[in-house]
Amino acid sequence: MPRKKANHHPGIIEAVEMSRERDLTRSQWLEECFPEWGTFLNRQIEETKVKKGKVALWWFGGPSWALKSQEEIFLIDNYAGPSNFTRYEYCGPCQTTGAERLEWLRLNPQVMDPWKFKRIDASFSTHHHGDHADFYTVKALLKTTKALFVGPKLTCMLFRKWGVPENRIKEVKPGDRIKFKSTEVIVEKNFDYMATKTTTGLSGVAGKLDYDDVAVTFIFKNSGGNIAFLGDTIYHNGYAAVGARNKVDVAIVNMGHNAPGGTDKLTPFDAFRVAQALRAKVVIPDHYENWASSAIDPEQLVWIVQKNDPKMKTVILKWGSMFTYPDDQDIGTYRYPDWRERYQPERSREYGKMAGNGGKKGK
Repeated sequence: MPRKKANHHPGIIEAVEMSRERDLTRSQWLEECFPEWGTFLNRQIEETKVKKGKVALWWFGGPSWALKSQEEIFLIDNYAGPSNFTRYEYCGPCQTTGAERLEWLRLNPQVMDPWKFKRIDASFSTHHHGDHADFYTVKALLKTTKALFVGPKLTCMLFRKWGVPENRIKEVKPGDRIKFKSTEVIVEKNFDYMATKTTTGLSGVAGKLDYDDVAVTFIFKNSGGNIAFLGDTIYHNGYAAVGARNKVDVAIVNMGHNAPGGTDKLTPFDAFRVAQALRAKVVIPDHYENWASSAIDPEQLVWIVQKNDPKMKTVILKWGSMFTYPDDQDIGTYRYPDWRERYQPERSREYGKMAGNGGKKGK
């Protein structure tokens, strides 16, 4: 009999057995092998219980995050798309550097499946760039969840263009607040200069745009702490005012290499300056590893923070990692689990009761 379609990637033995029973098409290969992590993170996010006084984060790589409180699950700036390119006529980085075309070669794997969530309460986009307001994520969540889609003016123009009904769109500007059961989201100023130069082909939108129309900072406030997401901002002195108005425990800031003649990402020193202006206790960089043209060693930020503000903590995560605040604020650099808690020495055929008996249980 034919096998039922698995809802997860097959294991090595399963894959071998399946190969004997059927042919393989490219579509089947893509379905079974991508995303590379299957639904491991989807299940982990849904099954994780977050206690009062804590908040859980998952980093998917690039600018993409999930946040879970006691009552809600949110996605922030999730990107489920491929490598890409942009052209001069609508691309901020192209226009500021004079490049006719720029290639955005994706380095990080797709570790989460946006089609496999049973529940997402809201999907937040800090601005309208394609790797923050993502067509693939929106289309998936629109069909499989009841998620609310939240973003500034230009981002919501994209949501409408993609068929999101008005009752599922929340257009925001600095000063707004959105209340959920256990979380309040504070919408603050964001100084993403490059977003003010990027029209993304939206009809009727041209020239330099107002900061508040194109980009916002989201501060998620709950019993576990206040987590700020700053999208693709570059440094601005105005973050000192944002820090004075709000309590920020964790600042999540973009960081990257900038070739001479262009500034698309925060430098490591400016990433520190933004976090310091916000008076953050912990700074976590993102975006530094997913585009080939802006990849940079995150340890540079660690050194800068240690030299300039030893009381501030730096956390360096890895693709697919889970971070719980405040429990994990002192981890430094994340390490993937090695599953040692699953080991059962007595069952080892090398050094346990099974050893020396041909694999048979010892007396």
